[in-house]
Amino acid sequence: FTFTLTNNCDSYVKVTIALVSEYRTSTNTAYLKDNYVKSNLSTKGTNDGSSVILSTLSLGEVDTNTQGYVLKTTGLKNKEAKSFDLRLWLDSETTNEQGLNKTWKGKIVVSVVAAEYVPTLSEAILANNEVKTPITTPGAAVSTASEALLASTEDDYGTSYYFRGAVTNNYVEFANKCWRIVRVGGDGSVKLILHNDNTTKVANPCDAANNSGDAAFARYSGTDFMSAFNTNYDDNAYVGFKYGTAGASDYPSAHANTNKSTILTNLETWYNNNLKTYESVIDDNVWCNDKTNVTDTTYVPWVWTPNGYGYGKNVTYYGATQRLVSKNNSAGGTGPSLKCNGELSKINSKVGLITADELALAGYAYAKENTTTYLQENATDILWWSLSPCFFNGNNANVWYAGGGSGGFNGDGVYNTCGVRPSISLKSTTNATGNGTSEKPYVVN
Repeated sequence: FTFTLTNNCDSYVKVTIALVSEYRTSTNTAYLKDNYVKSNLSTKGTNDGSSVILSTLSLGEVDTNTQGYVLKTTGLKNKEAKSFDLRLWLDSETTNEQGLNKTWKGKIVVSVVAAEYVPTLSEAILANNEVKTPITTPGAAVSTASEALLASTEDDYGTSYYFRGAVTNNYVEFANKCWRIVRVGGDGSVKLILHNDNTTKVANPCDAANNSGDAAFARYSGTDFMSAFNTNYDDNAYVGFKYGTAGASDYPSAHANTNKSTILTNLETWYNNNLKTYESVIDDNVWCNDKTNVTDTTYVPWVWTPNGYGYGKNVTYYGATQRLVSKNNSAGGTGPSLKCNGELSKINSKVGLITADELALAGYAYAKENTTTYLQENATDILWWSLSPCFFNGNNANVWYAGGGSGGFNGDGVYNTCGVRPSISLKSTTNATGNGTSEKPYVVN
């Protein structure tokens, strides 16, 4: 069912879209129960909404003594219109006994109240920051202590705006945790990385008084926040956030996105325990696990001579490495990029890790110490994983890491344990108040 809401008022209004089910107020046994109905409310022509069992949505009062499932809250400026697609269908787990010959009825109820306009998070970021050119070249040099800015480059969706250096106005409070803004995507989504897991539930987890050397890591199992990237390591496949068949004789089979890595499994455990109830504003993001193999056999930054095949035990360098390491084993390469190469590199998930290219844009450089980037705060105790494959040397799969007390940036064997530092993306429609400082972080509404 497609419908459009238009604000004909002179002021901004806050809108709640709810679905009132007749099953909740009826004793008729012929009605299908709401826990067998799935729903998805998305922007017209897209699938940007979450698909959820209807009965799991929060209930809100839409009229006197009437409650409805809240599908979405949004806002409309003066004369603004927004169109939506509502899809309802029978959940695939429903049995014949539960669903056969049943009827479901419901109606959409829209509630509107006048409100003060709250900008989207991306609007607030761009309003509070001047977009500047980096002082030092991303990927080739360490950011100077005075470098703290918002810069821009292209991603797969358009112009992306990323924070670089020792910035102090990119804090976000969300889901009772503190995050740092990595960048605004070309589609308006906002990528965050964990800053404080806030297991003690303090009122403002972004306050510097709550800092520590390991606060930025996810306690996915009790107090455990360290993980192997993959417990297996002796094949090109294991550079993958998701991976295919070890011992395969071709690239697509080795890197098919069929098996979850160790770290993805741990990230999903943490996500389900901490963020599941907030996922209406979390983007189902495309994470770039750049598994493109460098086919240029003259690219030999280290001692292992490649053939570039990218499967089995063939010595292979991967895309991020060529972008961040020069042929003579120094920081540089062709330069970081936010564009993702190859369909097998693109993995859909609600939670992931930031890439080596994003680390380089933030201020890290290969084999150089750097403690000035905003990502160092709360992450000095240990090294932590990025999402980007580094190389396979004939014996071990390696992935890029960052952090530690010296601000290192290099590759490490996937079997080693490093910190788990989650990243998520908030939808472009997400509203926020605050100014981004640790004392007054952006607070997601």
